Amino acid sequence: MNVLLTALVRFFSARPIGLVQKQLVGGMLLVAGLAGPLAAQAQTGSVSGKLLDAANNEPLPFAGVVLLRATDSSFVAGAQTLETGAFAIEKVPFGNYVLRASVVGYRTGQRAVAVTAAAPALEMGPLRLRVAATKLAEVVVKGQRAIVTDNLDKKVIDVTKDLTATGGTAVDVLQNVPSVTVDQSGAVSLRGSTNVRILVDGKPTGVTLDQLPASSIQNIEVVTNPSSRYDAEGSAGIINIVLKKERQDGWNGQANATAGTGEKYNTSLSLNYHKGKFNVFGSYDFRDDRRTGYGSVRQRTTRLDTTVVLNQDRTGVFQGTSHAVRLGLDYALTPDQTLTLTVQPRYNSQDNQENIISTQTNLITGATPPLGNSTRYVTNAGTARQADFSIDYRRLWPAQKGRELTANAIYTPVQNSIGVNSNVNYRDQTAGIQHQQFDTQNDLASAQIDYVMPVGEKGRYELGAKSISRRSDNDYKYTSLPALAFDPSNRFIYHEFIQAAYGTYANAAGAFSYQLGLRLEQTNTRGDQSTDVPNAHFTRSYLSLFPSAVLAYDVSKENRVQLSYSRRVQRPGADELNPFTDRSDPLNLRTGNPLLFPEFVHSLELGNQRYFGASSSVSATAFYRLEENTITNIRDPFFRDPVTNALVTNTTRLNVGQETNYGLELVASAPVTSIWKVSANASAFRRIIKGSVPTNLDFNNSNIVYTGRLNTTVSATKKLDLQLSANYRSPVVSAQGQRLTQFNADFAAKQSVLKDKGSISLRVSDIFNTLQFNFNAYGPGFESLARNKRESRIVYLGFTYRFGNAGESSRSKRKDDQPDDTRGGGFD
Repeated sequence: MNVLLTALVRFFSARPIGLVQKQLVGGMLLVAGLAGPLAAQAQTGSVSGKLLDAANNEPLPFAGVVLLRATDSSFVAGAQTLETGAFAIEKVPFGNYVLRASVVGYRTGQRAVAVTAAAPALEMGPLRLRVAATKLAEVVVKGQRAIVTDNLDKKVIDVTKDLTATGGTAVDVLQNVPSVTVDQSGAVSLRGSTNVRILVDGKPTGVTLDQLPASSIQNIEVVTNPSSRYDAEGSAGIINIVLKKERQDGWNGQANATAGTGEKYNTSLSLNYHKGKFNVFGSYDFRDDRRTGYGSVRQRTTRLDTTVVLNQDRTGVFQGTSHAVRLGLDYALTPDQTLTLTVQPRYNSQDNQENIISTQTNLITGATPPLGNSTRYVTNAGTARQADFSIDYRRLWPAQKGRELTANAIYTPVQNSIGVNSNVNYRDQTAGIQHQQFDTQNDLASAQIDYVMPVGEKGRYELGAKSISRRSDNDYKYTSLPALAFDPSNRFIYHEFIQAAYGTYANAAGAFSYQLGLRLEQTNTRGDQSTDVPNAHFTRSYLSLFPSAVLAYDVSKENRVQLSYSRRVQRPGADELNPFTDRSDPLNLRTGNPLLFPEFVHSLELGNQRYFGASSSVSATAFYRLEENTITNIRDPFFRDPVTNALVTNTTRLNVGQETNYGLELVASAPVTSIWKVSANASAFRRIIKGSVPTNLDFNNSNIVYTGRLNTTVSATKKLDLQLSANYRSPVVSAQGQRLTQFNADFAAKQSVLKDKGSISLRVSDIFNTLQFNFNAYGPGFESLARNKRESRIVYLGFTYRFGNAGESSRSKRKDDQPDDTRGGGFD
């Protein structure tokens, strides 16, 4: 019996332990414990440590660590390293063992250990593995991480296996992430709220989601209830996009080319060189995307004895080109200190054309109001130049497990220049020309330091501080023929400074563990508008406290329950505060509001994750969010334009009252057969928004929102994968209406070629052409239905080639001719 168990465990311990393998090892532990002679021993101890890359001291997550009996190398116990590289093997009977750790691409490390009554809790400290220098004679069977890993405080989604995002951008990736939805403009919602903080590798960035190629993304982390260590901004939570990082020795890289129907092209190249203390990486992505689109507005307003109907239809072509570069260097100053320098310049251009036909009619008199019937041809062209400059420092203390100091600084300048030209022909044969020029300079700078210190056996405290500076300079110039009664050109300069400090303390007692935290943020803002309008100059200063707390209980190794609370904030941005009125469409104006105040959110979650058998899991999260001072869009269909004196619709942002969301979210994954895997998530929550606005008096809107996603993958052959995904979201209410139902389904196939160094992919997005973004607005005296549909059913064909160690197969089996340098030795 023990001989068979030992053979099986050696097979799985020679590679990273995925979810299925972890459960299998756990089952073998149980059987071995019952069958082996060590089961009778009552006295036990533990072995813990941290697995690191010997070259740069980066943690090695999801690695297999096992204890083998020193006398006969039989398996005794095992564990899997966390994302920090830490591991702990509990309930180890006293005795002499060999600790063995293995990661694909690294030399296996081993060390003799002894667990005794005199030293029952053995702390190994940092254990370092070197990259394997010799390639395998055959390809390797690699362990696969679960697509969705629910750590209760956050969900980690491995998107490298998502075929439906092949050749796309971060927008396509997020479409298949639990709890997340993306609208036609790229705005991200988390559990129905758009107040989401987007980070890349844990840092703020100037890059937009449609500028970030899907091929560069490793994981998506969804943090719905962040601790005090995170910035308090982002009332709905945080989405952290983790980019791929290559640690194999020598040159490695990947090249990709994709073409889509309707003139859509994407090429990318990523390179990495790792040797000794140096790791150099770089990438380039080019994207040319052309989309057609159409939309309509059907609006009816009634005021006193007047009823006006507005019918508006839009058709257009939207084309964008982007160039994105990423260059970086990791340098190991010492075995315990690492410095990373990164620069990411980007250049984007757009060239859009749109036709807008408007018909406005007074139903009572049959008359046409001013500007009522028109045909408008709009061209929108511009460029955006931006870059991220960052420096990161990290230090570890090998003698003190868990002690860590990190610091980083980032600077992001952004320059945007957009020109909008409109040619208008009215039904009375008059014509007009309008030109708008938007020139924007944004500068974001931040610096942060974090320190983690272990306390006792399981405790730790964290301290940190951060400084953020944001400056936005928006210069708007307007000209028209015939000229308007006054010049609406203006310039708005906005500064925001945030100083923050935080502290957290965590510990454990038996099956219980907890973490308490408090963050303090001082915010100072100033806005200056060059034109003479109300509230053209304003300053604000406020101090806020943001507590957080987590309490967890391990029911068993397969079952954990966690309760968490946090308070967060959503501050209005420069565009929302600018009192400027955008007149791109004279019948539908948009105006900023300098009187906006931040909204604050209290968030409470109760979560449970449980594994069933060897390869199935279900996680359930009940959540409650109370949002105070809610900021939302408010439409005024009876707005009198001071420039044209016409009765038009004006949309602005207002603090309206409060919003409440509470419900349940489920995430499940399971293999149906050995070649068929299914993962699904669904949520149902009640959304309540209530308050008052000047044009709507009091309101109290609510509904139950349902969302669902299904991903199914079939490995038809050893080299062919097929994937089908479907997404659904029911209507979601707002202060003045609701976003309507949204549904889409995608299909993708991937064929490995060239001895698994290359792959050919086929993707069809929105198979049934159902993806639309529609909104129904209503209030006293008006109702409106807006429909928006951009080209979404697209066929993509792509080719990817991997070279260096990055081209090693993740499927094929290896013969038993393993080279000597992967059999292991001592840790560094």
